[in-house]
Amino acid sequence: MSVEASTTPRIKSASPPSPAHARGRDAGLARAVFKDAIDGLRRNALMAAAATSTIVIALAVAGGGVMASANLVHLASILEAQVEVVGFLRNSLPAARQQRVLENIRALPAVRSAVIVQRGAALRRLQRTFGVTAATSDLLQSNPLPDSIEVRVTEAARVREVAATMRQLTGIDEVVFGTPVIDRLVALTGAVRVAGVAIVSLLATAALVIIMNTIRLTVASRRQEIEIMTLVGASPAFIRGPFLVEGALQGAAAALITTVLLVAGYITLAGRAAAALPFLPLLPPAGAIPTAVLAVWILGIAVGFCASAIGLRRYLRT
Repeated sequence: MSVEASTTPRIKSASPPSPAHARGRDAGLARAVFKDAIDGLRRNALMAAAATSTIVIALAVAGGGVMASANLVHLASILEAQVEVVGFLRNSLPAARQQRVLENIRALPAVRSAVIVQRGAALRRLQRTFGVTAATSDLLQSNPLPDSIEVRVTEAARVREVAATMRQLTGIDEVVFGTPVIDRLVALTGAVRVAGVAIVSLLATAALVIIMNTIRLTVASRRQEIEIMTLVGASPAFIRGPFLVEGALQGAAAALITTVLLVAGYITLAGRAAAALPFLPLLPPAGAIPTAVLAVWILGIAVGFCASAIGLRRYLRT
């Protein structure tokens, strides 16, 4: 073995960091960003509280709009479910023929349900409705009502379609439904759905603008801090991280507070409305609250994050 070969130092090749090392580094960076965000909220507690309060107000209005829209749609659906078409059967139509007519009606795609109402049952129901006594009913020589088929449709807008088809069926003498009422109901349900979407969209847009402006003021109040970090060589991504987390945390805090307010408020108002206005069919809390809470959390966190990013653009052009 030569001396030259034995004295030559060995150079180790640089190996890439292991996956475990990379994960540890990323976790450390995430902890540092989160810690900086918490420190920033503590140093600017007053501005953060003002921003969060403003977000709560905006989210509460938007969440209330979602609940109101859901109840309007629910009310329209109940009204639509009560729309009925009545087909009067021919006198002395055999029971087998009545069943065939009923099956033909039930086969229509726009029909939700259909039942045969015998003339005796129809007369008794009429007596109960108008308070006719048994003694008065004895004055009737015979039952003037025919057998009928009562049909409920899937949508109020398809009442005319179902009625026209029923008129063509053999065994049906006449088909009746409240034409003016149906027309008004179709217009009402359409207006309710459009108004609900418009209200929610308007409130969401207003909440977005308010939250963005508030958080931009928060970022502007710390412009010196951002400029100093830029001068000492901090990368834009390093500067953005804590601010973006701060915005998301403010949005989450506001969403949590808004959730408590909405849940407590709706349960209280729904209980009082049920006691004072039992005829008003409001959605139960389980039917109205989840959608509103989901919208509040998504809007709060997303807008808080995006508003911080937009506010930072003025100070981070690179």
